[in-house]
Amino acid sequence: MAGLERVDGDLVNLRGCLETGAISLFALILGGFVMSTWLQHQNPSDGPEREDRESVRAPMPPAERARIRVQVLNGSGEPGAAARMTDYLRDRGYDVVEFGNADSFGRSRTVVIDRVGNVRPARDVASSLRGVPIRSEPDSTLILDVTVVVGSDVEEVLAPEADEGPDGRPVWWRWLEAIPGPWR
Repeated sequence: MAGLERVDGDLVNLRGCLETGAISLFALILGGFVMSTWLQHQNPSDGPEREDRESVRAPMPPAERARIRVQVLNGSGEPGAAARMTDYLRDRGYDVVEFGNADSFGRSRTVVIDRVGNVRPARDVASSLRGVPIRSEPDSTLILDVTVVVGSDVEEVLAPEADEGPDGRPVWWRWLEAIPGPWR
């Protein structure tokens, strides 16, 4: 008989054992999926904390990005650093409303400052700048959302990544532009 084996005088159905194991494994995987889905959607209205988690996952669409008002201040003392940062951010769709020098120079690291008490725009700008640190310093007297204080790491922050072309878009985008479609 196929699938039967004699062990100490008893017949053991190997096929039945394999089927039971496969069903158990499937039930374990299905249970893990259900549990992870349930935990992910347990409290969908957690407010700002949930919004912050979502904002880390996906960058803002270009239309929303254009509404982020940005101030760029040169804190490095390097001539033209604020102008280069301004061009970089404008090329990525941000509305840079002001640029100039910071109160003091000598900053070693570029930092993004949230000015409205909503870190989502600041996180979006920081993600465009290779994930520079973010601080929250709301100031209702300023008519802007984010301040970028440029540090002496400006060349590193503005350097294109390995898969990025000179215009800031991924290199594969050139191939995509060759194909007719809605992305053009």
